[in-house]
Amino acid sequence: MGDEKRMGLAGTLMVTLVVFAVVLAAFYGLDHLIMSIQGLPLNMDLSPAG
Repeated sequence: MGDEKRMGLAGTLMVTLVVFAVVLAAFYGLDHLIMSIQGLPLNMDLSPAG
Protein backbone atom coordinates (compact mmCIF):
# COMPACT_ATOMS: atom_id res chain seq x y z
CA MET A 1 0.00 0.00 0.00
CA GLY A 2 2.81 2.43 0.87
CA ASP A 3 4.69 1.68 -2.36
CA GLU A 4 1.65 2.62 -4.43
CA LYS A 5 1.38 5.97 -2.66
CA ARG A 6 5.10 6.64 -3.08
CA MET A 7 4.91 5.89 -6.80
CA GLY A 8 1.89 8.17 -7.06
CA LEU A 9 3.80 11.00 -5.41
CA ALA A 10 6.83 10.38 -7.63
CA GLY A 11 4.59 10.39 -10.71
CA THR A 12 2.90 13.59 -9.60
CA LEU A 13 6.28 15.22 -9.02
CA MET A 14 7.50 14.15 -12.47
CA VAL A 15 4.37 15.50 -14.15
CA THR A 16 4.73 18.77 -12.25
CA LEU A 17 8.38 19.16 -13.29
CA VAL A 18 7.62 18.33 -16.92
CA VAL A 19 4.75 20.82 -17.03
CA PHE A 20 6.94 23.49 -15.41
CA ALA A 21 9.68 22.88 -18.00
CA VAL A 22 7.19 23.06 -20.88
CA VAL A 23 5.72 26.33 -19.60
CA LEU A 24 9.21 27.79 -19.11
CA ALA A 25 10.25 26.76 -22.65
CA ALA A 26 7.03 28.21 -24.08
CA PHE A 27 7.64 31.51 -22.26
CA TYR A 28 11.20 31.83 -23.57
CA GLY A 29 10.10 30.75 -27.06
CA LEU A 30 7.31 33.33 -27.13
CA ASP A 31 9.66 36.00 -25.78
CA HIS A 32 12.23 35.10 -28.46
CA LEU A 33 9.56 35.29 -31.18
CA ILE A 34 8.24 38.67 -30.00
CA MET A 35 11.75 40.10 -29.69
CA SER A 36 12.65 38.93 -33.20
CA ILE A 37 9.47 40.49 -34.62
CA GLN A 38 10.35 43.78 -32.91
CA GLY A 39 13.93 43.64 -34.18
CA LEU A 40 15.43 43.48 -30.70
CA PRO A 41 18.73 41.71 -30.00
CA LEU A 42 18.19 38.01 -29.33
CA ASN A 43 20.01 36.43 -26.41
CA MET A 44 18.97 34.43 -23.37
CA ASP A 45 19.77 37.25 -20.95
CA LEU A 46 16.37 38.92 -20.38
CA SER A 47 17.71 41.52 -17.95
CA PRO A 48 17.25 45.16 -18.99
CA ALA A 49 20.17 46.81 -20.77
CA GLY A 50 22.14 48.82 -18.27
